Amino acid sequence: MTDEITLEERLAKELAGRLLGCTDDIAGEDEGDDETLAELERMRDVADKAYAALSDLALHCHNRREDVAWGIARRAAEDAHALATFVGDWIEDMEDED
Repeated sequence: MTDEITLEERLAKELAGRLLGCTDDIAGEDEGDDETLAELERMRDVADKAYAALSDLALHCHNRREDVAWGIARRAAEDAHALATFVGDWIEDMEDED
């Protein structure tokens, strides 16, 4: 068995890292701020796109029987979906307050 990381594993880890990095930029901002709402909408769009891309990557890995990469991509896709849902709910709450 080799310790080399496959392309699929590298892509899955990189995409997951980018997605997780998106949340740091807005954590301390005022919830009522229009700029915060715009940033949340952008973050939701990124999470939606990441979910679609990671789902495709997971399917590709599964088809190639790359079990480790499939697991990484699948979990990252689940996290992206959860993040998009969470941010979507957050946006709705902010819009309801207005």
